[in-house]
This record gives sequence, C-alpha cells and structure tokens, in this order.
Amino acid sequence: MTGLDTNVLIRFLVRDDEVQFAAAAEVMASLTPAEPGFITQVTLVELYWVLARGYQYPREACLAAIGQLVTTASLEFDDGEGVVRALTLAEDGADFPDALIQSAMELFAIGTTVTFDRRAARSLGWRLLGDS
Repeated sequence: MTGLDTNVLIRFLVRDDEVQFAAAAEVMASLTPAEPGFITQVTLVELYWVLARGYQYPREACLAAIGQLVTTASLEFDDGEGVVRALTLAEDGADFPDALIQSAMELFAIGTTVTFDRRAARSLGWRLLGDS
C-alpha cells in the first residue's frame, strides 16, 4: 500500500504543473486493488480546502473530485464508509469537513456534538453554543 499526500492528489487532479502531474500520474497508474493507494480523512479535508480556497473550485466540483476518488478501486481510505456518509451529508448542504466530523461522531455513537458554527448546527443537528 502506498500513502498519498494531498499535494500528489492536487497535482494529479488539477494538472497545473506538468512535471509534477507526470510524476503523480505515474504513481496513480501504478496503483492496483492488490497494491492500492491509501488516503486519510485529513488528506481529504486538505484536498477539499485547497481545491475550494486555493483553486476556487465550486463546492460541487470539490465534492465530485472526492467522489471520484472514493469510487476508484485502486484507492483505500482510513474510513471509506465515513467518507461516503460525509459526501451524502455534504450533498445535502453540510460543509464537507464538518460532514467528515459528523461521520466520525456517528461511527463512535456520539449523541451530541457541540459547536459555535451556526451552519454546522443547522445542517448537521449539532448543538449550538453561545446562543440564548
């Protein structure tokens, strides 16, 4: 198994540096279901933020890129089911990083998540702190 850092995925997806794209594409092409690439949730959060903030990709394009990675047979994830759940929550309006947090909370049967983030509270049912 080969661990994949965010910058390798960015170069592969964005193709903004041909030399680095070629190196990333070579690694990606070498991956197989028997010898897959491994992606962590932290990597996915970084990927989402870099695409959205650094490259100004629309939200839907960021989610689509992550969705394509999840359906690639030669890639594995530290919590693939959680990533799929997070994508579903994000497609329903939640912020993807918050949705990953929610999927981990569900995995560990956490009943209440508290936040100061009004949007997360509204979209994920978290308890908002600081509001009277």
